[in-house]
Amino acid sequence: MPLFVYEAVDSRGRRITSRKEAPDINTLKEHLKKEGWIPLEIRPYTPSGFAIFKRITTKDILVFTQELADLLEAGMPVDRAILVLSQHSEKAQMRDVLAEIYRDLQRGRSLSEALSIHRCFPRVYINMIRSAEAGGILEPVLRRIASFLETTTRFKEDMLSALIYPVLLTAVGTMAIAVLMVYVIPRFATIFEEMGQALPLPTLILLQISSLVSKLWWIVVLFVVLSGYALARYLRRPEGKRQWDMLLLRMPVLRRLHTRIYISRFSRTMGTLLKSGVPVLNAIRISREVTGNEIVSERLKTLEEGVRKGRGITGPLRESGVFPELVIQMVAVGEEAGRVEEAFLHIADRYDSEVRAMIRRLIAFLEPAIILIMGIFVGFVVISMLLAIFSINEIPI
Repeated sequence: MPLFVYEAVDSRGRRITSRKEAPDINTLKEHLKKEGWIPLEIRPYTPSGFAIFKRITTKDILVFTQELADLLEAGMPVDRAILVLSQHSEKAQMRDVLAEIYRDLQRGRSLSEALSIHRCFPRVYINMIRSAEAGGILEPVLRRIASFLETTTRFKEDMLSALIYPVLLTAVGTMAIAVLMVYVIPRFATIFEEMGQALPLPTLILLQISSLVSKLWWIVVLFVVLSGYALARYLRRPEGKRQWDMLLLRMPVLRRLHTRIYISRFSRTMGTLLKSGVPVLNAIRISREVTGNEIVSERLKTLEEGVRKGRGITGPLRESGVFPELVIQMVAVGEEAGRVEEAFLHIADRYDSEVRAMIRRLIAFLEPAIILIMGIFVGFVVISMLLAIFSINEIPI
């Protein structure tokens, strides 16, 4: 739905400016009037060019969760704690969201209902809060949510940090090669052409490639941009997403890596939800969605159906074909001991470590491979130029 910015006042004359999703302006206006607000101005929300740096991230949600848990532990009521955080949060977008959550709490809504209105809070988060409200254990569950978010955030940051060097190496190497092909080699080509000397075959090949790149570089750039745009559009469609997910499960090297990532995501979410008191069927349904792969999610329907029929977790988990036998045995032991949530969390920790190790090995292979490819090309350029210079000056090689 479209997002609108509105300015309104309440019966006491207090003025607020916030954002809300609605089908259209008239619907939002009627909604505000029902809530006791008098709308002054409503306009479509247009993010600035730097909106990507202003959006609410998982790290923002983590900080909010930790601070809310601290305030509740100090004895502050939920609504008062939300109000304090809405006034002191570092990011303006977060302050707006918390201010709206506070108003919803004042109108009698529960915290989980107020959070569910905002898309920045994932389903896992909202369901855990809902279970905590039902059990009256909000502060401990907030600590558990913070631990869950901290673990997932740290894992993502570790992966991004590991990929920075190969990406920079590839970018700098590509730029260097582009400068050689577009600016440096054409100048040598002019010199060789003026001398009218027969050139060695490697030099002729290099000059031909440079000529094509110099004349058609814009076509290559345009092709890459349009191909990337078309691919992104296709992957946003259900059939495109499904084909991509299937490809990730079939690629020889990446298959093992992605399978472990899916198992880790499912296990950590499942263990955290069960430990927070979320019913097992809801926990399975949410954990399936968190995997991020539709093929894996469909296979895990077997687990959901088996649990619904009272068959336990181990048997349906084996039938899904997603988890290896070792993991199934660990779940079986946890199920027999009545500690299946701890078994899932242990599996997640183990597979997180395996994923980190696999990515380190993959990067350890990629870095010298990139350097070798760049070195071969630069060596070809240098040797081709030297052969031409030696032939012109009649220097024997």
